[in-house]
Amino acid sequence: MIDASAPTTLAGVRHRGLPLAERRLALIGIDVVAVTAAFVIAFNLRTAEVRNAGFYVPRLGTLIAVAMFLACAHMADAYDLRTLSTVGATLRVVGTTLACSFAGLLGVFFILPYRITRPTLLLWLPLAAVLVLAGRLLCRQVLAAGHMVSRIALVMPRPALEDVWPEVSPHIGGLYRVAGVVDPARADCEERLRSMVATRHVDQIVLGVRDEISRDLFRGVLGCHDAGVTVRSVADLYEEITGRMLLDQLGHTWLMSLPMRSETSRLYSAFKRGVDLLTAAAGLAALAVALPLVTTLVVIDNPGPIFHRQTRVGKYGRSFTLYKLRTMREGAGPRVWTEEGDRRITRVGRLLRRLHLDELPQVWSVLRGDMSLIGPRPEQPHYVEELRQHIDFYNTRLTVRPGLTGWAQVSYGYGSGIEGTRVKLAYDLYYVKHQSVSLDLLIMARTVLAVLRLGGR
Repeated sequence: MIDASAPTTLAGVRHRGLPLAERRLALIGIDVVAVTAAFVIAFNLRTAEVRNAGFYVPRLGTLIAVAMFLACAHMADAYDLRTLSTVGATLRVVGTTLACSFAGLLGVFFILPYRITRPTLLLWLPLAAVLVLAGRLLCRQVLAAGHMVSRIALVMPRPALEDVWPEVSPHIGGLYRVAGVVDPARADCEERLRSMVATRHVDQIVLGVRDEISRDLFRGVLGCHDAGVTVRSVADLYEEITGRMLLDQLGHTWLMSLPMRSETSRLYSAFKRGVDLLTAAAGLAALAVALPLVTTLVVIDNPGPIFHRQTRVGKYGRSFTLYKLRTMREGAGPRVWTEEGDRRITRVGRLLRRLHLDELPQVWSVLRGDMSLIGPRPEQPHYVEELRQHIDFYNTRLTVRPGLTGWAQVSYGYGSGIEGTRVKLAYDLYYVKHQSVSLDLLIMARTVLAVLRLGGR
């Protein structure tokens, strides 16, 4: 048994970097100030002038505008700090957020008798664009400063440093800086770690060790922790930045951290199932209305059956029949992953895929309980057997009910082949670990945004 009471020679550590959570809060605060200022200015330049009133702050209207902006920003993933790394990414997320906010506010103020005029919103849009972009570009410069970047000591053996770290390092730019690397196999690893923390102003120790660490290294890590240094795994760091799991670092400790099946919240399960039933009923009604027109178009374009049936693998490996509107030519060929510009897809089928209407019959599987509205996408049995052999933890995604949409779909999109499936699995396992009502709502919001973008293929 390790003696955890051993004294440490480290004094309290002076922290330099700004943690990711605080960076996000700072970015949210800048956005709130910018959106508020733009709305108040627009209101006084237009609406207050119409009312012949002096300077006025529309408290309710401003609150609605800020809430709408923040909701749309989360939907557009605008608080992924990696979007600050380039001007192009910043322009993209701000443009998407403001476009969605503008459309939402037009609807809200059309329904609510608050007398916010459309010219006010038309004036607010460019003002908000200028102020939000200016705030974010300023934030980008400030947060990229050397004293704001967290310094980490990386404890990782050489094989992992060569195989695993290249997958992590592209995501940490501007957020973390590696102050040094300690090989846990060295006899002096404890002394080297303590010296690095004391002399290089290290904020965090990141462990890239899958197995149990030595007694000496544990004493060194514990001493650093007791002196105020954060200790975490490289998988946790990667998960925080990317929203997906680092598959090569998952082991028995990660498996034991998952919620036990018997302990899953019954309230959450009941709520999710209730939403599934309501959505499935609405989807079947929509399908009944659209089916005559869709049937005519599909048959004219390429004669054959309207529905396409496939066997898919569901929760705990149980198979079920999934129904989709047929989008490929009859007798299209071998079963392979769909690629961009796939020639097997008909002209009408391409339109159905763009609008995601080909997925509508799957609500029958949701109604039956084979699927849920949100969860990992169900795969075909022959793909599952192949992927089980190549990817560890693939079966773990089968511990939850598959869904019409999921975290992998809204975060990564389409991915074919073994490598694409590995990335999607990393997102699916993140959902397995973090499934909740809040995450489900975020997935639904991003799904709506993806549908509006006509992103199907």
